[in-house]
Amino acid sequence: MRKRLTGALAVAAAAAVTAGMPVAAAGGQKQAEIVVYVAADGSADASGTRGDPLATVEQARDALAGRTSKSHRGRVWIRGGTYEVSESVALSGEENSHVTYAAYRGEDVEFTGVTTLPADRFVPLAEVLGDDSRFSSRSRVPKEVADQVYVYDLGAESVPTGQMNKNGFNWKPQPYAPQLLTDNVVQTLAQYPNSGHLGREALSVRNGGESARNHFSDKSKDGTTLPYEEMLRLRGPAFSVQGSGVRERCASWAPPYDPSGGGEADNTAYETDGWLTGYFGFNWADDRVRIASTSPEGLNDEGEADGWHIRTAYPSMYGASTHALSLVAQNILGELDAEGEYYIDRFEGNDVLYYYPPGGTVEGRDISLSSLDQPFFTLENVTGVTIKGLGMNGSTSNGIRMLDCESCTVNGVEIRNVSLDAITIGEATDTITAVTEYKTSRGGHHNRVINSVLHDLGSGGVFLAGGDRETLERGNNLVAHNEIYDFSKQATTYTPAGYLYGVGNTFRHNHVHDAPHMAIQIMGNDMRVVHNRFETLVTGSGDMGAIYSGRDFTYLNNEIAYNYFRDIGRANDTHAVYMDDGMSGMIIHHNVFDTGQDALYFNSGRANVASDNVFLDVEKMGHDWLYHHHNKQLPVPNAKVIIERLYDMLRVGDGSGFTNTEQNVRRWYEHYEDLYPSLKDWYVPVDAAGKPCTAVGTDECTSSYVWKDPNSLYVPSNSVLTRSVRINTGEFYHTKDPSIATFNPDWDSYNVSGDEPADFAFDPETGRFDADTTSLNETDGFGSAWVEEWNSNVGLAGIGPR
Repeated sequence: MRKRLTGALAVAAAAAVTAGMPVAAAGGQKQAEIVVYVAADGSADASGTRGDPLATVEQARDALAGRTSKSHRGRVWIRGGTYEVSESVALSGEENSHVTYAAYRGEDVEFTGVTTLPADRFVPLAEVLGDDSRFSSRSRVPKEVADQVYVYDLGAESVPTGQMNKNGFNWKPQPYAPQLLTDNVVQTLAQYPNSGHLGREALSVRNGGESARNHFSDKSKDGTTLPYEEMLRLRGPAFSVQGSGVRERCASWAPPYDPSGGGEADNTAYETDGWLTGYFGFNWADDRVRIASTSPEGLNDEGEADGWHIRTAYPSMYGASTHALSLVAQNILGELDAEGEYYIDRFEGNDVLYYYPPGGTVEGRDISLSSLDQPFFTLENVTGVTIKGLGMNGSTSNGIRMLDCESCTVNGVEIRNVSLDAITIGEATDTITAVTEYKTSRGGHHNRVINSVLHDLGSGGVFLAGGDRETLERGNNLVAHNEIYDFSKQATTYTPAGYLYGVGNTFRHNHVHDAPHMAIQIMGNDMRVVHNRFETLVTGSGDMGAIYSGRDFTYLNNEIAYNYFRDIGRANDTHAVYMDDGMSGMIIHHNVFDTGQDALYFNSGRANVASDNVFLDVEKMGHDWLYHHHNKQLPVPNAKVIIERLYDMLRVGDGSGFTNTEQNVRRWYEHYEDLYPSLKDWYVPVDAAGKPCTAVGTDECTSSYVWKDPNSLYVPSNSVLTRSVRINTGEFYHTKDPSIATFNPDWDSYNVSGDEPADFAFDPETGRFDADTTSLNETDGFGSAWVEEWNSNVGLAGIGPR
């Protein structure tokens, strides 16, 4: 899609495609669409009609530029076929607004960012002779499989090879390296081990390196954030290798350690770009560091034997600790020893692909490399644009990126094999989500992602911003009737199927399944997560939930309702709904929680209401953690951020420096007057000087003021757990003591329990009760009206694409 229509040719094409179309009708009646056709065998000098189609979407865009409006839309019919993409289709401004880009009726259209690698251009490694420097790394290929390895000279064909970038939780997302696909299946970057991980039985941490997390504004001593490039230069962790077998093989994963810092890389003997990826400090934060050097003798900084075997470049966000290690060594040509593994040698511009194909042959295989490093479509400042029925396959970036869009729709698309989030609506500031400075913007209003399938994604599904938290203006953006699965495959934590940021956005009737971490992250207000099916999630990490939100008392009125959760979590401390670090005002009702460890986690928040839920084969309904459980320690955990975020919305000022304007604060109080009538009375415990309390005193910061007053933010008041139906499920567990009852006297009311679904005439297949026979008709707190309401609103029909 490199050809573009310009100058007089564009004018001529525009005239051709509009010829014969009706002019504006009297009385403002809707006019007919301007229609342009595109086909894989079209041409740049075509008229754009069905019989004479253009060759590219860009040509069609330019033919329609400035000729469409809300009442006079344009339509680009894209005929069936595969369209190779080398750059993003950019749509911007009013001149590109009010156009539908759609697959022609009944025809399959795929935009591909992959470069086909014909089987006949692969060369068996055994036939690569001589001393051509492009193949100088071949000596590292394991001898046992060398006769089954093929090479492909990517550089000779100018196929983009990308690069390995630093990525991980809380690091700035960067494009991932291109992926190799065989018969539409992503192959494995050469690694060790081939299955499982390197844990504490194989590695121990000699030096955890510098924790980058301690250099952000909420943790640093001076309250500032270290510039990103300086953060990347912090010291990385170093490891000792346990056991001679692993020690010997890792000796070639990087050049030997040279205390002087000199020496040249010998790519014939040592890896030049190996990485360790996985969990370093916590099992909920993925990271990756480059292997800088190895020393099989275990040399320290002075070159003396001291147990250092692997040194790394780049820090880990949370440092490294032996007990948490779960790593894989990646991008290691010397470990290319299993079918389906590949390696791209970028050393000094060699740009050669090494591949051990399934079955030991490339014959009859459809092999390609994801080479596009941009979104397929970029929409900016457009209104009324629809992208419909298109397939998009293979990018190291996003699938679709939308900024400042209004009333735009993505309908019926399939996006697969992209490394970053499939669709982004809006953007975030360049910092981590855990600090107050993190904001989202440019999400526009009334945008929709509907009836689509997003799968095999390196990161998340739909990044959905929109709305203004300061004013509580709604975004009204929507993600509905989609199937999102097999996501978070490269960035394995905090890349959910749906990011809900801002105010007033909705995620409904979606089927989300099969991912190692969360499904939804909420950072905002008045969101609705309703009528979804969440299955087989949080399978690769702990301390997480399928739906996660936290560290802000002002993320209010987020509704989680009519959803079905099944098989959530396989590690310790996993949950269906995780309300973390003061998360407040969550409304959780009419959900089915089926199979898992814990359904609900209340961590120190207030005014969270969980009512009218069914718990089936779950270990526990949930558990809590209160600020009181830290021995009433002051300041409370993450105090700086939770206080700044409260002040940012509800402290009257000029709108700067963690304040909001008086008008906006008044708007907040009026908006939430019915739901949270005491909101205006919530307070951060402070001393006489107005500083947050750091210790309990007798005259100020008293125990009653800090730890007992229901309006103190440190007191989890007004939370409710009621009308719970437990089937083979444990009761709610209080982490230390049931003191929560002190703050919420009606906690855990109307809790009924049975051993089997039949005890309540509940059908797990439909999520409904038999209205005629269920015992809930006669149960205090429930009754026939309750059953009727449940059956009218809860069910598994209508979820996913229509």
